[in-house]
Parts: sequence; structure tokens; C-alpha cells
Amino acid sequence: FKAQKAGNASEEYEDAWAFSLASPRVAVSDGATDSFESGLWARALVQHVMADPPGGSAEEMAEWLASPIKAWHDGINWSSLPWYGAEKASRGAFATLVTVEFQDPPDAGTEVHVGALRYRATAIGDACLFHVQDDQLIVRFPLTLSADFGTTPPLLSTRDDYNRKVLKNFRTMAHEVKPGDLMVLATDAFAAWFLRDFEDGGKPWLRLLALSDTGFQDLVGDLRQGRMMHNDDVTLVVVSVASATTQPPHDASKSINASSEEGC
Repeated sequence: FKAQKAGNASEEYEDAWAFSLASPRVAVSDGATDSFESGLWARALVQHVMADPPGGSAEEMAEWLASPIKAWHDGINWSSLPWYGAEKASRGAFATLVTVEFQDPPDAGTEVHVGALRYRATAIGDACLFHVQDDQLIVRFPLTLSADFGTTPPLLSTRDDYNRKVLKNFRTMAHEVKPGDLMVLATDAFAAWFLRDFEDGGKPWLRLLALSDTGFQDLVGDLRQGRMMHNDDVTLVVVSVASATTQPPHDASKSINASSEEGC
């Protein structure tokens, strides 16, 4: 689900999301509004996750970024930029990123729940993953408290010099997931509200179980009007975990990319 900032046109939306059923993985990215072509950068990041998920170390992540950086550069018509556009472009584009990759079942003999799988998550910045199991929020990643959200999160950049400094903030984690679990990936505006509601004793995931696109737009509008969510682009991906024998609802060979208008 997605919503642009209130007052903006839909083409001004600068977040991105993508998922693949063939090799199950999902990614969400939030392009920084004040940087050049940040929406293009966010899309390049999530699309590259579908082709080749990032590794588990800052060094591997630095190498992984080469391909989306090239895609961002190739997506800009540099010769047509006015001087002020070229100057802003030289400062680069910036975005957050959170990814989840579902992995094969553990080796025989490993003590896990029946039907369980493992997943590996990576993140930099304040786009978040929430994992709900047995109606309990068991994972909050990479931020754990609503107070952790600020105005200057670490960001991935199209500039190698910047990334060398910021990748110390690269985070990874792994956990078990079992049938019936719910996983929520969201950009910062929604993630901050989700955690505040949880901290106040709520179960915000219950509002997402049967969410429609219209319901999502209404929810975001109500939260903004009530000043419970700041006015920003919002992206939400809800993953419901079925059993390993359940057939996917549509062609598992396809990947849905950030330019798609299909719902999640």
C-alpha cells in the first residue's frame, strides 16, 4: 500500500517497494525528499534486492551498492540538466532501505517449529520491519522505540564517499518465521505510528489484517488529521505467512517491482 504526501501529486511519491515470490524476498525504501531523483534511487535499490539481495556485512553492502548506483546514473538524462540541476545531482541521492529474504528450512535435526522457516533482514535508516507471532510483536527492526525516530536517519547514497562513512549503521538480523505469522514493512511515518500505538498498549497489526487500498488511504488520512502521523510519503507491505504446502495466490515466477501499480 502506498500514499504520497498530502497535497502532492501521485507522481511525486518518492518511496519504493518490491517483492518476489519466486525466491521469496521483499524490500521497502524511502527516498529522501530533499535529494536529487531520490525516487529513482529508491526504486533502483529495491529492484536490485530482487535480483541479488545484499550480503550480511558493511563490506559486502558497499560492493552491492555498485549496481543500483549505476542504474540511478543511467536513469538520468545528464545532458539535459540545467546548471542548478547538475549541481544538486552532484550531491547525490539518498534513501533508507529494509529487506527481508526468506530462506530454506534449517537442516534436519535443528530444533524449530513445525513448518517454520528462517528469514534474514537487513536495514539502514528508519524504514522498519515488524514481526508478529501468536498475536505478539516479537521483532522490531532496526528501530525498537518510537523515540528512536529523528530527522536525520542514516541513508544509503549514490556517492561512495558518503557510503563509506554511513555503512557503520548497516544492520542485519535473522529469526524464525512460522505459518500464521504476520510481517509488516513500513517507511518511517507509518513505522513511528505503529510503535507509538504499540507502546500505548495497542495492537496496531490488527488494523492491517484485512486492509484494503481504500481502508489504507482512510487510515493514513485519519492519522494525519489527528496529528498521529507526520505528513510524508507512506509505504506499507504486509506479509502473511502461509504453510510451506500452500500454493501462492498467483504466478510465483513473477517479481513485482517498484513501478507496478498492483497492490501488495
